Amino acid sequence: MGDQGQVCPLDVDGVRVHAVEWTPSGATNGRRVLLVHGLGANTLSWEPIGQPLADVLSAPVTAIDLVGFGRTRSPGRPASISSNRRLVTAVLEQLGPSIVVGNSMGGSIGIGVAARRPDLVTSLVLVNPALPHPNPGVLDVLRFARFAPVMFSSLGGPIVRTRARMLGPERLVDLSLSWSLHDQTRLDPDLRRRLIELAAERYDYPEAPGAYAEAARTLLLYLARGLNTDLAKADRAPVLIVHGEHDRLVSLLAARAAAERNAHVELEVLDGIGHAPQLEAPDRLVGVMAAWLDARMSAWQSPVPGSVSSTRRSAPSSPS
Repeated sequence: MGDQGQVCPLDVDGVRVHAVEWTPSGATNGRRVLLVHGLGANTLSWEPIGQPLADVLSAPVTAIDLVGFGRTRSPGRPASISSNRRLVTAVLEQLGPSIVVGNSMGGSIGIGVAARRPDLVTSLVLVNPALPHPNPGVLDVLRFARFAPVMFSSLGGPIVRTRARMLGPERLVDLSLSWSLHDQTRLDPDLRRRLIELAAERYDYPEAPGAYAEAARTLLLYLARGLNTDLAKADRAPVLIVHGEHDRLVSLLAARAAAERNAHVELEVLDGIGHAPQLEAPDRLVGVMAAWLDARMSAWQSPVPGSVSSTRRSAPSSPS
């Protein structure tokens, strides 16, 4: 089981942000890492990599719950992509320039922050980020169909609430995991238990269904008309996309297209992994990020001619 870290709430931009921090076992080297979760997720989703990442990078690692997710509550504030982008910016202004790591929706938010405030993002690691598909097909339409109801702002919250009540916390979490993980047996059972406990706790948050619906709706709009432009602008620091080969929510083709379009973006493919490598293959994810950060930060400081864009595949680790 991963180290649970130290709860350290942050007061930023008028919001009490639930945050968890992991500190390295040895001396720090001036780096700092901020972890931003995906749609429907929370700080628990980063727990398997929090302490290992802090130790290997010799840097404090902070994970936050976005507005409307986890234990960050702000009923009067929207949970839109733009609102949470502003929140992440405020967190970075308080913590200082950081390596920003975002999964899924969190990756999309990280792109927007890097495009607007490059002074706050020393490098950007996008873990299966939500990206627009270059040539949508039948499977992509089916993926979109899961979120179609939230496109109607007046209906999204009630539909999400009814669905959650019908499923119950355990089935709700397991259904989400079935979409996110290629192999659910790789998830720590104790972490699954605590994800279910948090889902049950959030049943008493009246703002939670509407927050999820608003975040999903505005994410889809951002993918359609803004993200590609922002990714092109986020070129002041190196960018890595780490993408699971078997992602059922965001096609690997979308990640390949993003890397091909942008010379400052590199792509690392994790064989045998789904949408949430931090839960399914934490050791592999930490290894890939640490190796890339060490290599690319040196290269970024001493650039060489030619494109830095590349695609690599990370083979599954040998069974222990």
